[in-house]
Parts: sequence; structure tokens; C-alpha cells
Amino acid sequence: MPRNLYNWSYRDVTRFLKEHEFEFLESKRGSHELWRKLGENRIGERVVEVNFTHTSYPPKTLKTMIHQSGIAKEVWIKWAGGKRK
Repeated sequence: MPRNLYNWSYRDVTRFLKEHEFEFLESKRGSHELWRKLGENRIGERVVEVNFTHTSYPPKTLKTMIHQSGIAKEVWIKWAGGKRK
């Protein structure tokens, strides 16, 4: 279960991206994937590079994905906190 910027799995990241209107774009080298979100009126886009892994992402890697997404870190953290039951 993600907590703050720790313990985010591939499934958590991709679920978050899907819920924020990102879609799978293509596979890249190795186990990397590109996820994109089209801008308003389908002009412009945001692209996040996600590396498939069976472990949690290091906080620095997650921060890079957060930056690429253009979504505030606080939104990511709030989403993670809301998943707990």
C-alpha cells in the first residue's frame, strides 16, 4: 500500500495514471512503457515513462514520474492516503 512517496508499485502508479486520464501509449526499451494524457482539445500532451517492476519504486524515481505527469505531488499523496481502509 503506498504511503507518501514510499511503497508505490507498478500497479499503484498505473492505476493512478488511469484515474487521471492517462492512457498506455507504447512499450519502449526493456520493460519501460510510455503513458500519455492529451491536453485540452486534444492539443499538447503529457508523457510519463513507467518502468515495470515487481518491487516498489525508489522515491527519486517516483518524483520523476510525478514531475513528468504535471500533477502535484500532494495529489499523488492524497490519492495514496485515500486507498487505505
